[in-house]
Amino acid sequence: MKPRTITLCALVLLMTSAPLFAQKTEVSVRRGKVVAETQTASVNINAGQKAVLKKDANPLVTVDSPLVQDALELHKLIEKEKEQSDLRVDSSFILVGSADKDEVRGALYFEFPNHGPTATNVLTLGYVSIIENFRVYDLAGNLCKVDVEYLDDTTASYSIHLSKEVQPGGHFKVIGVANLEDIPLIPGGAPAYWKEGPLWYFRTGLTMPYCLNYYRFILPKTTILLDTNREAMATDTVDGRVAVTMKDYTGRYSDGRCMISFLYPERDGTTLADIPDKYLGLRSLWDKRNTETFKREMDRIRAGASYTDQSTPLAALLTCLSSIIHKDIDLYSTVKYAEQPPQNIRGYVEQARYWAGVLDLLSTPEWPDNPGNGYVHPTYLCRKGSMICEFIQPMVYENGKWYVHDTKSRQPKQSSDTTPQDVAAARTQGYLCDWEVAGPYVQKGKKGTELFDIPFGPELPDVNVPWQPILVERHGEHPAYVNLDEALYGFDQAVAYLRTEIASDRQKPARLDIYTDDGVKAWLNGKLIHAVNVSRGILDEPDKVDVTLNEGANDLMLKVTDDVWAWGAIVRVQPAIAVQPVSGK
Repeated sequence: MKPRTITLCALVLLMTSAPLFAQKTEVSVRRGKVVAETQTASVNINAGQKAVLKKDANPLVTVDSPLVQDALELHKLIEKEKEQSDLRVDSSFILVGSADKDEVRGALYFEFPNHGPTATNVLTLGYVSIIENFRVYDLAGNLCKVDVEYLDDTTASYSIHLSKEVQPGGHFKVIGVANLEDIPLIPGGAPAYWKEGPLWYFRTGLTMPYCLNYYRFILPKTTILLDTNREAMATDTVDGRVAVTMKDYTGRYSDGRCMISFLYPERDGTTLADIPDKYLGLRSLWDKRNTETFKREMDRIRAGASYTDQSTPLAALLTCLSSIIHKDIDLYSTVKYAEQPPQNIRGYVEQARYWAGVLDLLSTPEWPDNPGNGYVHPTYLCRKGSMICEFIQPMVYENGKWYVHDTKSRQPKQSSDTTPQDVAAARTQGYLCDWEVAGPYVQKGKKGTELFDIPFGPELPDVNVPWQPILVERHGEHPAYVNLDEALYGFDQAVAYLRTEIASDRQKPARLDIYTDDGVKAWLNGKLIHAVNVSRGILDEPDKVDVTLNEGANDLMLKVTDDVWAWGAIVRVQPAIAVQPVSGK
């Protein structure tokens, strides 16, 4: 293609009205090439680049995306650090994210090895989330051609054409620009940007070992930056917006997560008064006492003291950390709930020693004295120097002792757009909306279907059952779904209990439409009325259970099992269907 020439000679500059060219003119190129000429010089502008033309100055050529330009600057820092550091660095990652009211965009720098036997200039990403308006740049700031093949409704294969070939064993180095608000970074993964309560969160991080990562978050206008999970290396502004830059080195144990939290007044009307109490020092006496105990005992453990106590969740956590820090394999095996192959335990302990030096206890709910076997109690962990919860450490009660279950990465709660008006409308349609939840409950080595007939706390007498309110949300055509998977920190192979009341103006027959993911047992006024042990999702047709409601309040309790993935329930009260008499009878 013959380059198109833009000529901005002195005559044009002098004869054009001052407001138009008084400051500068910008020329961006999306396809092909352009030559920009001014009175002082001419420059080539390739696809993906932008030329800034000023009177009496040489043209300045930059990338047409400020995010990509920032990523290229951070790449220079990475290359400098790799040259001057003796750390092992196998790969690098950069994210420059920008959030505003319209969208959340991110420029992501990736390095992909060429595992093929021959040199090629085509990088194929074979299974990634579908990315709308996906643009890819090389390290010269040139826009690359991208071919896409859609594999299903959520995933696609992308072929990226670079200007230079990459030799076998070499690395493709590209910067992709995508919307981060609507898609996870990987299929089925968690979003990078979300809201919980008054706080907004921005999070990213790869779980690759020996990776050098730089992250830059450009926040919306009026943002009140509240917390970071790592120390910020730089804080500046971009067009009046706060920008936070952090870095981390994942090392041997793949610790690559970076998070920030902030208030967003322009979007949701929050103010300084909405800062959560924990950031103001207004923590409950319960949490204050537990965190102080944790830090005091951890200081003793690090100084050489041993800790062996499983009488409370906090004590069991400290016992586990003591076994890890002192490499006491026997003690670790004793306090760990899930069985592990002996050959793997030393590896687990070695990796856990790293995390024992990184994390602190953030908080934990008050635990019951006698919750019954299999009850799971959460302890919430944060990184030292931060109050952002990053991990949930479940503790399991069994026969008077507490045990440490597998640690879970804290997943963002999906914001629900369900309003009080929506809930009120759902009630008029017969949906039950006022639920309390207890659980989860587990048993070592048992699947969800095997837990179906094992009674746990809510089914047993003289057990302290901690019930908590749980909100409903929309699920497809149903306006009142109880999302157990989200409320109970993503447990699999577990059970939970739900309870509510059904009010009736008189004694009358009715029908309960029960939808569950997965199996369910149902009790009405203490009597078992329904049971189905199955692995399933929310189906189009419910389990239909005919019941008789008493006048006044009727107690309904569900036991819902979980296999994997989603976990929840929907219940709707319908009028009883009258049975028509058979003709001639």
